[in-house]
Amino acid sequence: MPTPTLLNYDDLPPGSDIRRVYEEGAVRITVPPGAAPPAAISQAAHEALARGAKQSIPLLLLAGVVFYQGIRINRIGGTPLVWAWAFFGVFCTAMVLLVAWVRYSELLDGMRVGRRQMTVIAATSQRLLVETAGPFGAAELDLPRDQVVRIGSERGVLRDDRGQSRRVTMLSVTLTDGKVICLLPGRDVRELHSIARTLRRTLDLAPVA
Repeated sequence: MPTPTLLNYDDLPPGSDIRRVYEEGAVRITVPPGAAPPAAISQAAHEALARGAKQSIPLLLLAGVVFYQGIRINRIGGTPLVWAWAFFGVFCTAMVLLVAWVRYSELLDGMRVGRRQMTVIAATSQRLLVETAGPFGAAELDLPRDQVVRIGSERGVLRDDRGQSRRVTMLSVTLTDGKVICLLPGRDVRELHSIARTLRRTLDLAPVA
């Protein structure tokens, strides 16, 4: 009998607690519940800042037009003009940081709740088996390979066992009937990409475009 190969991290991000065990023609993936590592929190902060800046662009453009018109109408010049632009810069920075902070709080909340979900996935070239339990529900799935058409990662909203909607990253498994099964909520996007690649290789699915 072949000896299982345990790969703790391989292409997973630093600090990941996901474990993969490869056997001949099969892989078992264990995703335990636990606190988010500093690397995942840092990644969420960077993502929130980027999204905050992007989402603030329309407001900043509108504020810039109003500010510029105010300067022209009041004929501000010289030193007062320099100070006016300086304060406008502070205003723009504060707006971006406020939007980013709201986004970060949302991401962190979803991550903390999602990482309480325990999931075990086993895959062969013929089947995909899933057992999961936690705040987003419990399920046992046994899916034939020909029912699975796509495995990828996305961000969406899931409702937890308290009825609260959480915006989380997740692994999505799309079936032939159009149903989408959401797994591994709140996990680092890099972890989801890695697990999705592993499952696609095992099940011989086409890469996600």
